[in-house]
Amino acid sequence: MDLIVPCIVGIMLGVFSGVLPGIGTFVSLLLIFPYLIELQPIQILICYVAITSISQYVSSIPAIVIGIPGESSSMPAVLESKNLKTVQDIQQSIVGSAVGSTFGGLIVVIMCWLFLEYIMTMLLSFDTTIMFFIYVLLIFLLIIVYKSNSITENIAMILLGLLLGLVGYTKSLYTEILTFGNKDLFGGFPLVVVAVALLGLPEIFKNFQSKIKFKTFESTRIKIKFNPIKNFIASVIGFVGGLAPGMTTILSSQLAYMYSTLMKYSPVDKITASETANNAGSFSQLLPLMMLGIPLLSSEALVINLMESKGYNLISTNFESLFYTVGVSLIFINIIGLLIAWPGARYVIQILKINTKKLYLTLVLLLFVIVLYVGYQKYQLFFYIWSFLLLGTIGWMMRNYNTMPLVFAFIIHDKIFDVTLRFISLHF
Repeated sequence: MDLIVPCIVGIMLGVFSGVLPGIGTFVSLLLIFPYLIELQPIQILICYVAITSISQYVSSIPAIVIGIPGESSSMPAVLESKNLKTVQDIQQSIVGSAVGSTFGGLIVVIMCWLFLEYIMTMLLSFDTTIMFFIYVLLIFLLIIVYKSNSITENIAMILLGLLLGLVGYTKSLYTEILTFGNKDLFGGFPLVVVAVALLGLPEIFKNFQSKIKFKTFESTRIKIKFNPIKNFIASVIGFVGGLAPGMTTILSSQLAYMYSTLMKYSPVDKITASETANNAGSFSQLLPLMMLGIPLLSSEALVINLMESKGYNLISTNFESLFYTVGVSLIFINIIGLLIAWPGARYVIQILKINTKKLYLTLVLLLFVIVLYVGYQKYQLFFYIWSFLLLGTIGWMMRNYNTMPLVFAFIIHDKIFDVTLRFISLHF
């Protein structure tokens, strides 16, 4: 019962995240930040799982109907939506995506359950050296994955994120850095301020001028065309793609799309395959987080930060019980996702017809209020305001860049430094 309310909240946020471009899972988490900090660790994780799973279901609807992806993983659906010739093709794509997403989500849960013993055995072989090289790989992929920035820009973003993370008293180095004698800075820049000012607001600003043109969509009875073999292949591809740091569901959908193109699938089948894959990837991306406490996305880094602040460590010894909790929750979430993305598609489309500019302005105001609320709760209101104004100015100047590497590096800086120092002490 304790997990039902966070799950429902996550489902509602997932719809919101999947429909509106530029919102995404990370911004959705920021919008309920005051709620999240009151939850227990497992509740935080389940809420996150609901958001990321449902957003994958829903994001295909705006991608198919208006040609704008709610999530980046739905770009293949945007490309193939131009090749849908009839209203029936549009509806079949939406239905196929919904059914395929459910199939893909459940298949990977079953696969992991069947091979759980082997996964647990593998976990026992992970030591400091392996963890160090995993984080090196993660940083490398952060540099090359975000192609909207140049490699040099991504390196600069990561270094700035690590520098911001070092501000304050650094436990691993036993010293204070760049505090300038300011007592408030001893604890470093607040996570919510950095996340809102340097990622949340820039992402909203990018999509403020979006213009929407609708295709004709009718919800009528149709014969469901579902190929289990094609969708199983897409699920496996999506599972593998979901393990790629920084890319996860994006790579899942792209790999499935490339495979379906190579196999000369119809436009409807290509959309179904890519959407099946990205939902499969939305579960596999959780495995490194649940097994080793290693986030593959900035949203996961935020989740692990919140969970650890409650004293819960995501380590191998907790994985088995955590897997069963998340797996059972995902069965429920996938059933709800199917209902929302299929018979509920016509209602989701109505959300797209609201005044998006007013909504984005409301979101900006809401994010600022959240910063004020958290600052007030921690008795640091003035500190939160001036740090928000400082970092918000930087965020505005960087609004034409992808600031994800910066915020990602900031959130996981302590893990990077801790693993690096342990690696050095062991080998040098």
